[in-house]
Amino acid sequence: MEVGILGIRHHGVGSAINVLKYLEEFKPEHIIIEAPVELMDSFDGVDLEEFKPPVAILAYDTKEPSSSYFYPFADYSAEWQGIKYAKANGLSYSVADMPLKHIFAMDRDDKDEESQAPLELHKSPLDEIAKLEGYESADEWWDRYFEESYYQDASSHFQAILDVMSSLRERYCNYDFAHNNQREAFMREELRKAKREKKSRVVFICGAWHAPALVDFAKMNKEDKALITKLPKTKVDSVWIPWSNQRLSWSSGYGAGINSAGWYEHLWRHQKDDGKEWLIKVAKIFRKRDIDISTAHVIESYHLATALASLRGRDRAGLSELNQAVVSVMCMGDEILLDFITKELIVADKMGSVPSSSKKLPLQKDFEAKAKTYRLALREDAKVYKLDLRTPRGLEKSTFLHRLDILGIEWGRVLRSSSKGTFKEEWELSWTPELELNIIDRAIYGNTIEEATKNYINTKAKNSSDIVEVISLLELAILAKLFDSVDTLIEQIDRLSTQSYEVEVLIKSVIPLIKIARYSDVRNSDEVYIGTLIENMLYTIVASLNKACYGLSVESSTTMFELIVSLNDSLAILDDEKFFTEWFDTLDELSTIEEVSSLIRGGVYRILLDADIYDIAKVELGLSQALSVGNEALDCAYWIEGFLNTSATVLLVDDVIFNLIYVWLDGLDDEAFDALLPLLRRTFAKFSPYERAKIGAKAKRGVASTSQEFSKMDYSNFDIELAKKAIQKSRRRLYGLN
Repeated sequence: MEVGILGIRHHGVGSAINVLKYLEEFKPEHIIIEAPVELMDSFDGVDLEEFKPPVAILAYDTKEPSSSYFYPFADYSAEWQGIKYAKANGLSYSVADMPLKHIFAMDRDDKDEESQAPLELHKSPLDEIAKLEGYESADEWWDRYFEESYYQDASSHFQAILDVMSSLRERYCNYDFAHNNQREAFMREELRKAKREKKSRVVFICGAWHAPALVDFAKMNKEDKALITKLPKTKVDSVWIPWSNQRLSWSSGYGAGINSAGWYEHLWRHQKDDGKEWLIKVAKIFRKRDIDISTAHVIESYHLATALASLRGRDRAGLSELNQAVVSVMCMGDEILLDFITKELIVADKMGSVPSSSKKLPLQKDFEAKAKTYRLALREDAKVYKLDLRTPRGLEKSTFLHRLDILGIEWGRVLRSSSKGTFKEEWELSWTPELELNIIDRAIYGNTIEEATKNYINTKAKNSSDIVEVISLLELAILAKLFDSVDTLIEQIDRLSTQSYEVEVLIKSVIPLIKIARYSDVRNSDEVYIGTLIENMLYTIVASLNKACYGLSVESSTTMFELIVSLNDSLAILDDEKFFTEWFDTLDELSTIEEVSSLIRGGVYRILLDADIYDIAKVELGLSQALSVGNEALDCAYWIEGFLNTSATVLLVDDVIFNLIYVWLDGLDDEAFDALLPLLRRTFAKFSPYERAKIGAKAKRGVASTSQEFSKMDYSNFDIELAKKAIQKSRRRLYGLN
């Protein structure tokens, strides 16, 4: 059997061109490519002409879908061209490498063990040669001698690669990487199989490092059997997925990736270009960005690149010479401008596609069908979709995207809408190939997005002991219209809420529940159940709040203060009068407990003032006591921070309170004032620029007159109930709860 061993670099333009030339000259009967046997099913029964590279085969462990390998192909991948050649010419073909059923199983067994591989595992012997010849990387050296030599004789090309790799393997006999010996044993076995099948002329396309190991395939039968028998195994499946130029740089499956996919694609499509056509493309990109580039710029760049190539002993300019010429001539030395070329031309944003007839899991099919129905394009560049939730189609799209979000298929994210109200959503969608893996990973939960989301959220809720997390899942389930899951989630929340929980956790839990009860679209039975849950949790909070506030640190007091304020705002939204009495009685008692942080006590005074539980006289007395000379200055400052609580209105309209704070500040010595300044600055920084300006102007006048004009107004016809409704609506707008 006559064998041609073609050592290539995966995704190498010169490699692919020379492979095609060799195939035309050698006229093989059978073609073998380096790839695990599981990929054979992906090639069989498909028409590669229907694919638009870059594409990839995603192979995964069915027991652990997150264990996976991507095998990407570009137009200029030698393996891709080899299989296409075999199919076009009616030749038999096969794949040869260590089966993934063994690799996944062995990786799973070894994942908790330290690697025994030598340090050289992460280095390439080619690095040594590259350094000796003055190249920064092995890739540059390889490009120079092998990828740019596609105009030479193909047989000589591959013989040179074989000679180089044979020498390197002798010199670096200890160089190894994961499963390499076993992989090569499987490759040799495929050659022996071809010989047993009496194939007369066989070509093996493989990574260059493996080429020398395949030469004496017939002599290593016994050794290979010892390497490949009794290996652990698991079940593996694979699917075709779209890939992108950016992700051709990934190291998965076919070793190291490439960082200049756009450049390589240009070389593939313009094999005779000596740099002119490339520089014309560069000029077009700059002109599109309104950067003046003349024909003279292009000509001078070409001359400079050609001269650089000549000085370096190259037959024609490569990417390095062209980039240096572009920076010097077109960019006037400004390397930042080269970023435009890198993104749009050298890497070139591009995503491939696979035919709809390709093998897919049911969940993939359902996802793609819905994406197509809703006209949501799978594109790598971000696109914003504005959804009107008042229309059936807009609501369906929103529901679909929220379900994907629950599943962890992060295709889109919700943007802050500029519209008022909640009837509109803005989603920014950006597709990445790895999201296919997320879809496959969730396939164990169901065959449709709706079914998978429901089962996934139910499983996650049942396994969670965090009530806040489960309530978050409830919010998501309602947005995703998973009403069957709502029942399960409410039951879990009820169970968790009866356990011994800290007050902070209960407050964090009840606030989103109140929002759900007030504004979410739930069934009547669910609404009643949620209402009962809220009531039970609120009474538990009231009974435990004051005790929970005793002796807290500054950090814990700040957290508790923020929770009390948030809960009070939520109660205003709930508008449940029967609970307000007990809530305000609890806060009234809390305001008098000296062991409670002055920050909390000051905040409680403000809440009770706004609720008309405390009148101005009561607040003035409390403030006067808080700012008395016997108190620590820091405690006074915290009381003020809690009381003002992001609103300066009381300072502007109440001269008594203003004067108390003014006199207290004026009486501080320099040392105390300097110590309190950061805290005071933080307090006043929360006010709007207008409020700060008004307070500053008022402070310039000194102590204010207490004869307030507003106290002389006639309030006999004031509609208190209407004012309360206006305040409630304003609060709802403030917290985005319209």
